[in-house]
Amino acid sequence: MNNSFLDKYIDTEISKLPYAILDLETTGFKPGPAKITEVAIIFYEDGKEERFETFVNPECHIPDDITNITHITDEMVKDSPTIDELAPSLYEMLKDRIFVSHNVPFDWSFFEYFFKTCLGYDYKSPSLCTLNLSRKLLRLPSNKLENAAKHFGYNLIDAHRAMNDTEAVKALLLNFFNVLKEKNIFTYKDLYASGLLYAEKPPCRY
Repeated sequence: MNNSFLDKYIDTEISKLPYAILDLETTGFKPGPAKITEVAIIFYEDGKEERFETFVNPECHIPDDITNITHITDEMVKDSPTIDELAPSLYEMLKDRIFVSHNVPFDWSFFEYFFKTCLGYDYKSPSLCTLNLSRKLLRLPSNKLENAAKHFGYNLIDAHRAMNDTEAVKALLLNFFNVLKEKNIFTYKDLYASGLLYAEKPPCRY
């Protein structure tokens, strides 16, 4: 359990907590063999937000089947910083915030891997997965990002680009605040007790 975070925000309303809402695009599915090609983050706290986005040079060819999905080409990323160069600033950006994405175990696994290999850090942070929330609270026929967003009236355009997906995740999170409150989840303490929050690390993908 992240005791320092819990102690600091224990009675803070869920809508006022500090969140790092994010999405990654990658060259594949397993960190190590697969590299990051794009990062987008919306830092959200009590109605205020800041944004960060960048391409990442994976230092390898982006497979054609991945480019067909993301429309990110080798040419687009060739002059971008590498993950080695970005890791220190990304770590500082994400620490002391709740990590939010649609499929946290996937996105987390890349940050965890590269923070370990680039910085030697064992990344730990509270995290909230909107895919998990969708499965448990909405139970739609399909809980993929586009469908979950549409459930709340948000139309995701140009999916599989990092900031577009991050915008959709933010829309989900803001709507889930209301859903959670209907279930008497008002504060960080309530969220932690509900079991919907991963306190230090999400379930391992492998």
